[in-house]
Amino acid sequence: MKTVDLFNLYVGERRPDPPWSEYEIGGLTVRLKDDYDDKVPQLAKPAKWVITEKGAKRFPPHKGTWQATATVSWQNTVEKSVLLDKECEDKGLWDLCNLLTFITGRSVVTAEYKDRYRPDRYGDSYAAIPIETLPAAALAWQNRENLVSKNLHTALVLYNEAMNVNLLQSRAALYLTALNIILDNHKMNYQKVSKDIRGTLKNQISNVLNCFEQTKDLQPDQAERYRRLLHAQIDRGPSLKDKLLSLLQSLDIVGSSPTPNQDKRVHYVDQVRNRLVHTGRLKIKGLDDEQSKIQTIKIATGVVPDLIRIVIGHHLGFISGGLGSYCQLKDNLINFFSKGVFRDQEFDLIAEYVLKKNAELYRRLS
Repeated sequence: MKTVDLFNLYVGERRPDPPWSEYEIGGLTVRLKDDYDDKVPQLAKPAKWVITEKGAKRFPPHKGTWQATATVSWQNTVEKSVLLDKECEDKGLWDLCNLLTFITGRSVVTAEYKDRYRPDRYGDSYAAIPIETLPAAALAWQNRENLVSKNLHTALVLYNEAMNVNLLQSRAALYLTALNIILDNHKMNYQKVSKDIRGTLKNQISNVLNCFEQTKDLQPDQAERYRRLLHAQIDRGPSLKDKLLSLLQSLDIVGSSPTPNQDKRVHYVDQVRNRLVHTGRLKIKGLDDEQSKIQTIKIATGVVPDLIRIVIGHHLGFISGGLGSYCQLKDNLINFFSKGVFRDQEFDLIAEYVLKKNAELYRRLS
């Protein structure tokens, strides 16, 4: 039997009893190490407040190091990884680590990938109750082909990669690319315009441009540029904002008849995507600089990853009230699009942290 270590797999502060500590995931067996309890204190942890009889006590963050908290073993397995551009004959280790990373919000790796990731990073959310991590991974394993068949597997990998990035623009680029993949491939409610109707529209546009060309209002090369531009727009179909609204409606986060406030915040997400991807700026039209920064951070590091987590988790078989239930919670997103509130107290701290880190990076580079 072949056995390798898994680093930084976290399922709670104490090693649980079987079956929570040892589980069959496809043809692989994942088992928490006997000294798991000794390794956990060395993992990265955020700052936290603990209420005791003597009052509130703040525990500072712990940076953390790589710790071999589990093993994965197999014998004569034919498993392979499919969450890549091409299938990989690696016994499924890439897929296993990516599924565990998605579920736990921490980079779970084998020894060969330790140099690629950082042990001191963790996401602010996870997909399952920690003790249910291994059964949730087994369920996700059974459904990972759903991601591949719908071309959503790259969105999962980009989502995982984002937690290792400090600079807001870089992290947002990964999240927003993952969102674009979802908007292009996740089945939604909007009705596509048929090829015949699109052909008719393009013919009518060409006729109009021909009239302008004949009256010398447009030069032939100008008319041709407009013709190509408008034809491409017709073939492209719904805008990103249209697709985003349809996605939110399909998930019952926004109703079939959006309120003005809901429509405004869908527009905010669209603006954040356009501004960050194309200019790197933290600016939303209609808001001042400070409001723009806070809203951009909320959207780029909170709203968008929450939305990605819901869709990816859905395709992995996670359901509300069952395994993976944490990633199917929608209340935060519903509150954001209806009221503009998104984990407000927590996000004040996150926004402060991100702005501080960005300032440090810019000072270092200047």
